[in-house]
Amino acid sequence: MRRFKLLFIEDSPLDAELLIRHIKKSGFDPEYEIVDSLSEIDRLLIEQAFDLVIFDFKLPGFSGIDALNKIIEFGEDLPVVFVSGAIPDEKAIDAVLAGAKDYILKDNLRRLVPALHRELDALEQRREKKKSDALLEAVFDSPIGVRISSEDRKIIKVNKAYCDMMGYTESEVIGSSIDEIIPENQRKKDQEDYKKFINEYLDKGINTPITKIDVRKDGTYIDVLVNSKVFKTNGEILVVSTIQDVSEVFKYKTLFEESGHIAKLGGWERDVASGKEVWTKQIYEIYGVSEDSFDPEVDDDARFHTPKSVELLESSVKDAIENGTPFDIEVEIIDANGNEKWCRGTGNPIYENDKVVKLIGSFQDITERKSRELEIKKNEEKYKFLFDHNPNPMFILEVGTDKVIDGNLAAETLYGYSKKEFKKLKGEDLRPKEHIAEYRKRIKRRDSYENSDEIQTFTSVIHKKKSNELIVVDIHSRFAKISGTRAIIVVVNDVTEKYQYEQQLLKTSNLLTALISNAPIGLVSVNEKGEVEELWNPRAEEIFGWTREEVLGKRLPYVQKSKIKDFKKNLELGLKSKLPFITQLERVNKNGETIFLKEFVTPLLDKEGNVNKLMLLIEDITEKQKIENALISSEQKYRNLVEASHDLVWRIDPDGYFNFINSASKSILGYSPDEMIGKSFVKFVNPKRADELMGIHNDVISGETYESFPLEMVTSTGEMRHLSGMAYPMLDENSNIIGCSGTATDITHLTKYQSQLEDSLAEKEILIKEIHHRVKNNLAVISGLFVLQSIHVEDEETLGILQESQSRIKSIATIHEKLYQNDVFSSIEMKSYLKNLVLDIADTYQRNDKDIKIEVTGNECSLTVNQAVPFGILANELIINCYKYAFENRTSGKITINLKYNKQGLLIFSVSDDGIGLPENFDVAKLTSLGMTLVRTLASQLEAEFEWETTSKKGTIFKIAFTPTTIPTGTWVQKKPDRITTSQALKK
Repeated sequence: MRRFKLLFIEDSPLDAELLIRHIKKSGFDPEYEIVDSLSEIDRLLIEQAFDLVIFDFKLPGFSGIDALNKIIEFGEDLPVVFVSGAIPDEKAIDAVLAGAKDYILKDNLRRLVPALHRELDALEQRREKKKSDALLEAVFDSPIGVRISSEDRKIIKVNKAYCDMMGYTESEVIGSSIDEIIPENQRKKDQEDYKKFINEYLDKGINTPITKIDVRKDGTYIDVLVNSKVFKTNGEILVVSTIQDVSEVFKYKTLFEESGHIAKLGGWERDVASGKEVWTKQIYEIYGVSEDSFDPEVDDDARFHTPKSVELLESSVKDAIENGTPFDIEVEIIDANGNEKWCRGTGNPIYENDKVVKLIGSFQDITERKSRELEIKKNEEKYKFLFDHNPNPMFILEVGTDKVIDGNLAAETLYGYSKKEFKKLKGEDLRPKEHIAEYRKRIKRRDSYENSDEIQTFTSVIHKKKSNELIVVDIHSRFAKISGTRAIIVVVNDVTEKYQYEQQLLKTSNLLTALISNAPIGLVSVNEKGEVEELWNPRAEEIFGWTREEVLGKRLPYVQKSKIKDFKKNLELGLKSKLPFITQLERVNKNGETIFLKEFVTPLLDKEGNVNKLMLLIEDITEKQKIENALISSEQKYRNLVEASHDLVWRIDPDGYFNFINSASKSILGYSPDEMIGKSFVKFVNPKRADELMGIHNDVISGETYESFPLEMVTSTGEMRHLSGMAYPMLDENSNIIGCSGTATDITHLTKYQSQLEDSLAEKEILIKEIHHRVKNNLAVISGLFVLQSIHVEDEETLGILQESQSRIKSIATIHEKLYQNDVFSSIEMKSYLKNLVLDIADTYQRNDKDIKIEVTGNECSLTVNQAVPFGILANELIINCYKYAFENRTSGKITINLKYNKQGLLIFSVSDDGIGLPENFDVAKLTSLGMTLVRTLASQLEAEFEWETTSKKGTIFKIAFTPTTIPTGTWVQKKPDRITTSQALKK
């Protein structure tokens, strides 16, 4: 089938269809368009390329001549054939003279098919000629020299590039002989080679490129590469040659060979037909042989290759010859001297007449590089093993795409994905949907630090497992380059349990607020970073001038820049020692005034026994310090101050013996100074800590200063006293250390004070629980009275009223029972409350003749006591109504109770049944029963929206929607919280 693109200009679709059928039956497969207006002709000629046009002479609004002129104006060399009904001969002649190739009558189509073949063949010839002309023009316009010469070596045509290369003008070259540009001593040989080339090309098609020397017009020599072909046309033989200046190539040949020696890189060439092979000298060096002792045309270099390398090399060469496939392989050899080497071999096929006639390639000694690669591979395998078996979850992300490149076994275990599943994820797939937008912003900021070697840390990040369970993690990440890919290595620390514990602490009661607010000393709690956490009592505001709101979440604002180092040291001591201590500090208040403080630092331990925060009991001793500073001016004043001090002041010689101690020893330890001076301090300290204190003494004698350390000393009566000590070296006038001086403050009373605070908290917790327990018991008594009364009531209506009243009281009693059982007294978890409530209601209203199932679904939520009571009574009324009215004349049914939050944060409570539905005229607002009055009143108390839906015989649903009151959170507690689930912790 002959395919072509046809344009029909025809106003009769039937005639067009007949012509197309005729054309297709004659062996054509035309793709065609049919038009009947000049504007459509214009559009199609612009948009598409056609091979032939057929049109009728008579057309609506214009003639065939008009259409023909339109096609000629467009400039396309399209053959045009008239196919029309009877037309006058003069009109047909005018059409042919105007440019039509033929005209055919519709009632005689025998000439149509030959005409189509003729015009399409002519069109192909015209187009082919245009291509040839364009190709010839492109060749002659190329930057490579082109020369056409005759069999007798006469130059017929050259291009501009050739003239520029040889220094001649076109007129000077055309008509001259090739001999004029050949060195005189080489002309005879060149003539013989020229004649031999023509014969071999005509006989066998051989046209191997050759290099030779030509002479420019100025007499200088030029190295050229000549590639020629022979054409025979009209009995004349023409040689078309492309000529390239390779002088620079020859100039750098020596440099190339030297570079090849340095790079251990050689070249080779093999003629496919003859098997002849040529090597550069570098290949001989690689094999360890000389050019005299090894001939690649005769000897086989396979003896140097391992069997596996021989197989690879032979298959690669075979594939290159048979299929023209280039190769680039690595082989292992043993050279003539017994040295094992790795080499890289490449080969590229050279074609002539679509046939591979030659292979050209390289051979390079890559032993050093291969050794490095093998070493790198071993290291990568080692690091891969360490990555996969690291106990910490780790995964690798690609920079830019956020795709997971790899994840280790610990990450698979934590997240629940297999390694294959991990590699299909992105980093954002490990985040909840609501966190993805923020995560995308963060990775843009993160990727901007791509060149940084610093480890980036992100704490308390919410991640999602495959099971959709949420976990809390700390993230540590660092940029790296892995196998050429820019990547980020991410280390995950699962801190979900820690997060749960912290969240539970936030729910604890603030029963100690009054005690803390009235404390005579400042109370402050700080985290491991020195940031204020929750506790900053009124006395602290008086001492420092900052309000609680101004300091929460910030580093202690009263630490001067010059004291940051000391501050960090004390902070680290409190976090690591786990023991309370006292330290004296110089700080500033909000007004910039210097103040002096005495701080009792108490570490607070988490459930693992680790210090996660410090509580500071702060005493403002500014006035006292001013007095002390004034007394330091004289020795006598100093001694008076020391003797008047309530703190121990001592001096100890290098061997650990007291050579001075003030009179505070009598009030604190029961020993007079005379009883202690001249004796080792070890006799007066807790024996269990004697070695530790001797170590501190030795450090001070070595030059260190201890601003604060815990000290336990034994009184004369055997009582243990807790002190906070400070020690520093004593120097003589030549700055030699002659002993240790120090002070110690008795903090035993502060330790007892803290214990009293804890005991007070425990007592208040017991008191509140007892109140809730008694209220619950009293309500239970009232409920029991209703039960006793109902035993003596026979009237069904009165009995129902008693049962409803009993149920309402039980709903309130259950709330107090929950409060009594909770560790937190400010809120109640309502889903578990509803489960207990429905059991009581079912027990009261269940009938043997009915099977009523009840289900509580939805989210757990917490309500304050103020909301829980009206909510419990309202829920009681709605559930009882379902039992009483929804299943009349029914033997079974189901009641569903649901709690959930909507997107606006409203709590939606619904009670639905599959019973008989409500009457058509049902209106809660018009009902005057006590139950519905309670429903309206309680909904109003909760500021709730109340609505219902009902369908006859399909059930009823009552809904209320209200905003839960924010539940106050506590400050800090000593009691370990109950364990909660991850999802509960995140929601709360």
